[in-house]
Amino acid sequence: MRRIVRDFAPLLPGIRLEVVTPEGFRARLRGRPLVADETSLQEILEGSGEGGSSPLSTAETGGVMEPGKPGEAGEPGEGEKPPVPLLHTFPSTGTIIVEMDGLYEKVSREDRRLHRPLVEGVILREVIYLATSRQPFPDPRARAETILRRHWPFQYAALRSVGLAPTGLHWPTTGKDLAREN
Repeated sequence: MRRIVRDFAPLLPGIRLEVVTPEGFRARLRGRPLVADETSLQEILEGSGEGGSSPLSTAETGGVMEPGKPGEAGEPGEGEKPPVPLLHTFPSTGTIIVEMDGLYEKVSREDRRLHRPLVEGVILREVIYLATSRQPFPDPRARAETILRRHWPFQYAALRSVGLAPTGLHWPTTGKDLAREN
């Protein structure tokens, strides 16, 4: 992950990668800073049990979400937890935060030959998203998906195979879609 961020540093000056614990990740998504001392960390952990925080949706986080079961509409049912984000990108600061435990758990379930392409694909997509969010074009997330699909097809296929890519399998049907696919 750090190698990919270093490779793109000349294109995106000031890009930062932060690998954090699940508690630190949730604190950052709520807008609280990461802390280094034990007493502040304890306060954050005690505060995370408050009922005032609502679960985050994909649109609010802008990051990669763990997929639900096949056939679900994406809405959690009764007694189910909402999907947990694995990483989040802040385009305004050029920061990518990764919740390492969740990413490790997701990747470790797969064949070991897919571990590297999965991690590369997740980080590449977020780095490309940072680059496209600085351009004046609409929908930088979709543009990042398209760039990843065209230039890193193996990493994109690995992400799609485990459900971390938002687009599904489909064949273009119209001439406009066929031109876009080429």
